[in-house]
Amino acid sequence: MAVDDDIGADQLDLDESAWSVSRLNDEIASTLTDAATRFPTYVVGEVSEVTAKPYGTFFKLQDVDGAETIQCIAWSSFRDQFADSITPGEEAIVRADVDFYTDGGRTQLNVKDYWEVGDSERVQALEALRAELATEGLFGAEQKQPLPEYPSNIGVVTSLTGSAREDFQEAAHTRAPGATITIFGATVQGANAAPSLVGAVRSANADPDIDLIVVTRGGGAADTLWCFNEEPVVRAIADCDTPTVVAVGHEDDSTLAEDVADQAAITPTDAGIAATPDMAALSERIETIERRLTRAYESVVDDRLAAFERRVDNAVVGLERAAETRQARIQRTADLEGRIDTAYTTLTTARIDSLDDRIDTALQAVEHAAETDAVTAKAAKSRMAGLEIRIDRAYERRVRDTTANLERRIDRAYRDLAADAAVEAARREAQRLRLVVLVLVVCLVAVGIVWFLGLPWQEQGIQESAVEPRCMSEAEFDIADTVERLEEIAETLEDGEVDLATAKELREEADTLLKDLRGALDVGDGEIIELDEEDSDLTSWTRPPCVPKILVNEQSAGGRPES
Repeated sequence: MAVDDDIGADQLDLDESAWSVSRLNDEIASTLTDAATRFPTYVVGEVSEVTAKPYGTFFKLQDVDGAETIQCIAWSSFRDQFADSITPGEEAIVRADVDFYTDGGRTQLNVKDYWEVGDSERVQALEALRAELATEGLFGAEQKQPLPEYPSNIGVVTSLTGSAREDFQEAAHTRAPGATITIFGATVQGANAAPSLVGAVRSANADPDIDLIVVTRGGGAADTLWCFNEEPVVRAIADCDTPTVVAVGHEDDSTLAEDVADQAAITPTDAGIAATPDMAALSERIETIERRLTRAYESVVDDRLAAFERRVDNAVVGLERAAETRQARIQRTADLEGRIDTAYTTLTTARIDSLDDRIDTALQAVEHAAETDAVTAKAAKSRMAGLEIRIDRAYERRVRDTTANLERRIDRAYRDLAADAAVEAARREAQRLRLVVLVLVVCLVAVGIVWFLGLPWQEQGIQESAVEPRCMSEAEFDIADTVERLEEIAETLEDGEVDLATAKELREEADTLLKDLRGALDVGDGEIIELDEEDSDLTSWTRPPCVPKILVNEQSAGGRPES
């Protein structure tokens, strides 16, 4: 009886500590869910007991080296995309998740992808194509084209409804808001994928406005990505004259299309980063160049103006000295003129007095002779008359010669006076020019201040005068060449070996380039153009409008040269 009582007590304890089947199964399911990261993604084994249903296929996977098995299920949504069929007796690799069904208390693999182990015919064909393309050199680095540094129109070959398109657009417009993206719609999986991709790639390559071609799609099973290994698609990408970027699947996926492309990207987002420049970094670089230009230009202008001012001062001093010399000559000329007048008066008076005395003496002699010799009076009178004529002629000739000589000397003196007057006028003109130069210096300083401060009315003028956007090819405006030219101008001005006129021309050119470059960087969001799969053909595709590239300032009142 005591033994029976002990057995009853033990049975009561077991009932209280025992789990129900439902609780046990729930706990097993919860434990497996928490430990999901401990299970591998891929499992290899031998296929057996295959049972196909419309909604899925059941089969067992047996260990290759043992008798252990595990039940597997491949639902029809995944099974229909398998590259290989599920065949009993073959060794296969499956990508699956571990599932536990609490209702039946069984564990099985939920298969997402299936591959036959060994070289299938499709794998052999892929390797043969890879070897052929390698022999042709399509994988070599010498065949790769460099990607454009600043593409203005990017052609994207992808599905119009896939997430790859949005991922690429978001990444591209984050880095380069002004870039135009033209979508060439194509089928990216299935039987029609290859011809659709070939048509879209060729349409993008034939468009002269496309600077870069991006072929992309998201991840998927190997079978869904197989179209990117087909020879027509691979050769269409390899034959592109336009640089290409291919981003198919995820990091672990690899296709021949990526191998022949000029650059491969891991994901559509990475393709958007590879295809576009970092415009924020470019803007910082341009601002640095602009500051260098401003400092170098101001240094050259200051140096040249200082040198010019020194030359003007030296010229003024020289003119003042020349004027003083001329003034001294004028004074000497005036003194000489006074001396000439005095000498002329003295000489003329002395000569006339001398002639008068001689005439008087002669007349007295004649009168005396007349009184003493009346007979010869008439003859004497005749001789006197002749003598008077000779004296008059001699007197007139001497006076005329002396007067002509004095006139010549006076003319020379007046010419000297006229030269001195011209020198004085030149000195006054130099003073006026100096004043003009000072005014120009003040104007230049004022213009520099206004330009540097960037007054709001300038910005308003630029906004009001922006012209309608127009298309610009890379030949008309190349951002890389513009930046290089700006750096050359900055280095030239920093050397300080140019004259003022050249420095001014360089500064005007730099202002024009900076304004054009800012317009190319500040165009806002790029334009999205969609072409469906049918529009990929060259005969039916119409080129989308270009995005604005340059805003031209037609208002010259802002202090900078017009573009």
